[in-house]
Amino acid sequence: MIRLVHNADIAAIFEKLADLLEIEGANPFRIRAYRKAARQIANLPREAADMIEAGENLADLPSIGDDLAHKIAEIVATGKLHLLDEVSGRVPSGLSDIVALPGLGPKRAKLFYDHLGVRSRGELASKIKSGAANGLPGI
Repeated sequence: MIRLVHNADIAAIFEKLADLLEIEGANPFRIRAYRKAARQIANLPREAADMIEAGENLADLPSIGDDLAHKIAEIVATGKLHLLDEVSGRVPSGLSDIVALPGLGPKRAKLFYDHLGVRSRGELASKIKSGAANGLPGI
């Protein structure tokens, strides 16, 4: 049977959700739970979709509880996660693009957004070239 959703897809959704929650300033334990779940799913020797189809309880896996198991099942069934769509709607759209840049995580993206009003990759490049980012904490 051909699977449209693989473990790497599930892990990527959880990582993106963790990034967006971090931008929002969500509970660090919640963020860490999504990151740990992403690593757990990415490193499974079998596809999570196959495990679900076989009736296995993903909540029995380390770092995966009932809530995350239900979210994985939602991703497997639909190819997306409603919570990610919800959080994406609350975070300015340009910040997701900025976070995707190599070497620039959610904390720095939020820093550029809060202190410089950066909302896109183009604005970020412009602010860096102009020197406006110089002097920001950690930069």
